[in-house]
Amino acid sequence: MKLIVSALIVFFASSITYAQLPNKVKKMEGKWEYKLGSGFEVLEIVGDELVGVGYRINQKTNDTTRIENTNIELVNSNLIFTLTTYNVIGDSIAKSVQKFVAKGKKLTFRNITNLTPYAIEFSMGFLNRNKLKMSIYHGPDEDPVHLYLTRQKSS
Repeated sequence: MKLIVSALIVFFASSITYAQLPNKVKKMEGKWEYKLGSGFEVLEIVGDELVGVGYRINQKTNDTTRIENTNIELVNSNLIFTLTTYNVIGDSIAKSVQKFVAKGKKLTFRNITNLTPYAIEFSMGFLNRNKLKMSIYHGPDEDPVHLYLTRQKSS
């Protein structure tokens, strides 16, 4: 009986370990501010997913507006990045959902639902884990747009 219970515990523990996010994704957890102070992202680990909300700050009025939700999860050994954006059009809000998939160890996600953006890549500094660079590719042969974020210290 003890052998069966031990085997079940080992099996359960190994299946949980397999479904966990890679360390590169886990290190993205925190509050990240855009270099020019135009907004920030809040990313947190919830269960086996990295869940985030993006905000932009209106420099004239200092109002903060939620513009996107993000989610990174591990599905069948592939990382899936879901980006939900919100745009105000007249008196209504238009919602757009895009899915990206990453293969390999790099955090380069290719769009599987739309042509643009073609890909989004996340990279952290080698020695400084408080710097995050997001590269947005609008086409396979185009130079990326780079966004630089800095991790904010916890209060």
